[in-house]
Amino acid sequence: MNAEWHDAHVLGQGASMDRRVEWHLEHAQECGCRAVPRTVAEELGRRGIPVPDRAGTSGAG
Repeated sequence: MNAEWHDAHVLGQGASMDRRVEWHLEHAQECGCRAVPRTVAEELGRRGIPVPDRAGTSGAG
């Protein structure tokens, strides 16, 4: 886990879906300590954006 990145990039409770999508895409690139949550993955799919895997590369969906 990249604790320094997490400390500098807190996703506040009640964040909009746009903000959550942005945060999780950046998180996958910078840390990737956990998978993208289902709700965010579904939104990425609706937007035609590949769901990143934990290593920061595009997954199958």
